[in-house]
Amino acid sequence: MLSVFYSCNVENACYNLGICAERTAISKAVSEGYRDFKAIAIASDLCEQFISPCGGCRQFMREFGATWDVYLSKPDGSYVEMTVEELLPGSFGPDDLKMKQVHSIPNEY
Repeated sequence: MLSVFYSCNVENACYNLGICAERTAISKAVSEGYRDFKAIAIASDLCEQFISPCGGCRQFMREFGATWDVYLSKPDGSYVEMTVEELLPGSFGPDDLKMKQVHSIPNEY
């Protein structure tokens, strides 16, 4: 079953308190019980270039997997297809939290 979650940027006069459309859509889906994503489409009104998710959104997307598709589109209908991994190579994700950790690092100073 295909579910589509529409979203938009929520701008704020204090820029760092705004929220991007990507995080809004994913948060909306998660709040409705979805955790596995197949794709996300990023659209804008820019004609000259494809718009790409910011670094914060790339990491937020990565929390739900590295292999799902990301479509970057322009108003004329053209698009580029990438994966989250291509947008955020060498990323840190939930599986990395399960890696063996050193619990004691000697301090020789």
